[in-house]
Amino acid sequence: MTTLRSFLDPDRPGVNFSTTAIADRNVHEVRCGMCARSVEVDDESYRFVSDAINSGLDNPFKCEVCEEEYDDLAYEG
Repeated sequence: MTTLRSFLDPDRPGVNFSTTAIADRNVHEVRCGMCARSVEVDDESYRFVSDAINSGLDNPFKCEVCEEEYDDLAYEG
């Protein structure tokens, strides 16, 4: 998943991962595709990741830490 900005716009339509350590609606465990950190996600995010993996693609999910590091590296060029 690539973004053109260094932040995610909550008003922009598209796939926005909803992650948190503890929440009632986040019931699925997903591993980060970069660091393999375990994160709980909501149903929509889980379906997006599982559909990509079942299609034979790499895991597109990045945890918040890896997303920030990726954005920093992309910004620095």
